[in-house]
Amino acid sequence: MFDRTQLMEHLAVDLRLSLKEFCNAMRQHFGLPEFEYDRENETEWGSANYGGIEYNVSRPYERETLTEWDDSVPVGCNIGITLIAFKDCSPGQDTGWSSADLVERIAQGLANHLQCRVYHHRTWHGVGKNVIHNHVFEPKSSPC
Repeated sequence: MFDRTQLMEHLAVDLRLSLKEFCNAMRQHFGLPEFEYDRENETEWGSANYGGIEYNVSRPYERETLTEWDDSVPVGCNIGITLIAFKDCSPGQDTGWSSADLVERIAQGLANHLQCRVYHHRTWHGVGKNVIHNHVFEPKSSPC
């Protein structure tokens, strides 16, 4: 997979929703297809592909596991969202696309829709090539 991957944007949240509740909220809000689910001994995850992006959501069974796996994840976050853009079908082929726009749209959209903070903590550009972020998307009230 890594040889096909252009980049991965990593987001995290702290919510009491189940994995399926979170994925359903994300699917409905962004018009994504149904998520496919799987699990293993430490985590469960769901993923959906749409428009050249894989939306991958991981929810470990134990709190603080995300931070143990990746020290750029803010303490307390229990759901990780990875936005994966592939080289062979990347929306980057469209000159109007940028990962910054994708992160802004997804992170701010989730913050507003779920009324929670969304943390953009890391961008992966390849093996050993990471950019650490400390960007927090705060929920904004919708206009009346």
